[in-house]
Amino acid sequence: MSLKASAIALFGFVAAVFVARLPGMPAIHIHPVSLVMMGAVIIVVGAFGGFVSMLGLRRRIGQVSSMLAQAEAGNYAARISVRRRDEIGLLAERANGVSANAEQREKHMTTSAMTDSLTGLPNRALLSNRLDQMIAKAGREAGQFAVAVIDLDRFKWVNDTLGHAAGDFLLKEVARRLRSAVRGSDTVARLGGDEFVLLINGGLSQARIVADHLLQAMKVPVQLQDQGVDVSLSIGIAVFPEHGDNALTLMRHADTAMYDAKRKRSGKAEHKRVDNAKGVREREQLSLLGEMRVALENGDFLLVYQPKLDLNTGLICGVEGLIRWKHPKRGMMPPGQFIPLAEESGFMRELTPWVVREGARFAARLRDLEMNVRVAVNVSTMDLEDGGFAVAVQDIIRSMALEPGRLGLEITETGVLSETEAALRNLGRISSFGVKLSVDDFGTGYSSLAQLQKLKVDELKIDRSFVHNMTTNRGNATIVKSTIDLGRKLGLSVVAEGVENAGEMRALASMGCDEIQGFFLSKPLPADEVIDWIQTRHALHDSSQDQYFKMLLAG
Repeated sequence: MSLKASAIALFGFVAAVFVARLPGMPAIHIHPVSLVMMGAVIIVVGAFGGFVSMLGLRRRIGQVSSMLAQAEAGNYAARISVRRRDEIGLLAERANGVSANAEQREKHMTTSAMTDSLTGLPNRALLSNRLDQMIAKAGREAGQFAVAVIDLDRFKWVNDTLGHAAGDFLLKEVARRLRSAVRGSDTVARLGGDEFVLLINGGLSQARIVADHLLQAMKVPVQLQDQGVDVSLSIGIAVFPEHGDNALTLMRHADTAMYDAKRKRSGKAEHKRVDNAKGVREREQLSLLGEMRVALENGDFLLVYQPKLDLNTGLICGVEGLIRWKHPKRGMMPPGQFIPLAEESGFMRELTPWVVREGARFAARLRDLEMNVRVAVNVSTMDLEDGGFAVAVQDIIRSMALEPGRLGLEITETGVLSETEAALRNLGRISSFGVKLSVDDFGTGYSSLAQLQKLKVDELKIDRSFVHNMTTNRGNATIVKSTIDLGRKLGLSVVAEGVENAGEMRALASMGCDEIQGFFLSKPLPADEVIDWIQTRHALHDSSQDQYFKMLLAG
């Protein structure tokens, strides 16, 4: 039998074709038994080769499975060495790619969960983790470190007047300056809003040095919308373990110190140990301050309006906007229960822009109703000493398309007496673009004629303590008359506050007082009610002046 024939018989046509393709090969005759033996050898060799190949396949698949199991457990370091470009090699390459992508996604998720998306700084969660680590380390090694709570002093003004995009830019720039001003071993984190926290390795002396560096870094104005905006910080410092041995206590004490720095306008302040009773009061005040911030965000503040009567015409000529707080638990709170804390803590810098904006909005509403009534709101000494206050007021008026003369600002006499360069500049600028300025509570301070002449004010408001019982108290009557005469000599209008009866109104009219305000006319009313109140009286005046003045004298 030839090799070709034998191959066909034993292994089929393919093997025969192979033999047939050997050129010049002579016919070979092989005994069938020999062919069977040769076939057996081929089969055995093929089977062994397949077995070896199967072992390699199992080993390579096992490598892929092992690496994927490690990646599932969070270990992404393992990789498979790809040497062959077969199907298993391609599978190994895909497995390497899956592991690498999973590692990148997990890193991104971890980073997002632990960093502030706007500034790239550690967020509250990462700060808490690092603070706990520092407490544990300092406790083991009897070491010290400081927590500094940092707050921007005029951030809300930037947000309200220049927009949120400008506010975001400012926060990113502040974050950049804070990072560049501290050491690599210190942590700068953003809690949210305009609050940052710094963890400083070292004691109080080191914390003071770092705080000074931060304040220095903020002295260069930030350029926002083609204008330089001054940025100032208030920094409160607490030291472990002197001021607290846990995260909550350290943060609370640093926060309290920060508000102390705001109140004193000192830039930085350190926590001071206090007795238990004072500590309880501080915690209550801190809680109320936090509630005030939430109330401002949630719209829980409102203005109510008390009318002012022009004694020359008998008509209502203005209203004073007085702030109230709709507290969810304490009910309607008058300003005396929260304004002192707002002034002491520096929160007035955030509250006053809202008050001015709300007053301007109501003045625009009265204009649209064709009511010739001016709206006045109160501002504090702290506001006057803020370098950007006049610009903020002007921006609010422009945003409302409001005639400046429809808005008035009332400043306490003690605020007028400050006479700082910033206060005088603000008063001059505000007066120059037409907003009316009043000296509130006049007579309670010690302002002189020279001081009043220097200031660009339009009106004096006699304090209610002198108006009260002026018809029976000669001393009070003398003070009121003298104030009215002073106002006339200076070309200022005079308003008497706290008028409670017709006798006081008649006496003030006979002395030449220009306007009165008080419960004899009306208590402070919500916006809608005061509009109805004024319109009803003016309609009665237009229809019958006799009836109007009878009603007016009846109170």
